[in-house]
Amino acid sequence: MVDDKKGQCPICKMTLVPVRLALVWTCPVHSQISADAQGNCKQCGRPLVRVTKALSWTCPVHPKIDVLEPGKCPICKRTLTVKYTRRPHGDHNPKHGGNFFMAPNNWHLEGSHPAREVFRIYVYNDYSDPVIPPGFSARAIVVSSSPTGPGTAAETSVPFRRLPGRQYFEARLSGVALPASVVIKVRFEPSEPEYPFNFDFFDYSREPAVRRVPGRQ
Repeated sequence: MVDDKKGQCPICKMTLVPVRLALVWTCPVHSQISADAQGNCKQCGRPLVRVTKALSWTCPVHPKIDVLEPGKCPICKRTLTVKYTRRPHGDHNPKHGGNFFMAPNNWHLEGSHPAREVFRIYVYNDYSDPVIPPGFSARAIVVSSSPTGPGTAAETSVPFRRLPGRQYFEARLSGVALPASVVIKVRFEPSEPEYPFNFDFFDYSREPAVRRVPGRQ
């Protein structure tokens, strides 16, 4: 919940607190990285992406000091240093070269098409951290000509399955070629409705480039 004036949260009725937001560059994997300019992650070499984080100033000795303006620590008089904090929905960048969506329940979904007939779904929470919801299910809807007659179509449902040890769900859609347009219906929990998402792929999804960082294995 973000507003431009004082008040109460319409959901929980708690008093809203001021926040200062800033656009910074960060790593898709190492979210603790915050940079003022575009570049590469110092830990993994991935290209940095732009996100929104909360900006404040804190004391290197007294971390409980967290204010919205630069200055001196009221306890030890040290100069305050910049602090960036992740915000819910501050990062809507795809992590695997796919299409990124925010779902109606405020979670996030990325669909990728890394190879012929291969489609994957990645699920993220409101901070864009990867998650595997226990009751998650998804299916791709494939429309083809119906054998009942010309001008009619038959709909086939292909379920996504989680591969052992993987952080994604995968489905194989036989005969689907580029450019691919796929409707995927997703249910995050058994008690929730099924949400449809339209994914258009004009090329195969490519993982962000990772280059070797000197001094790291």
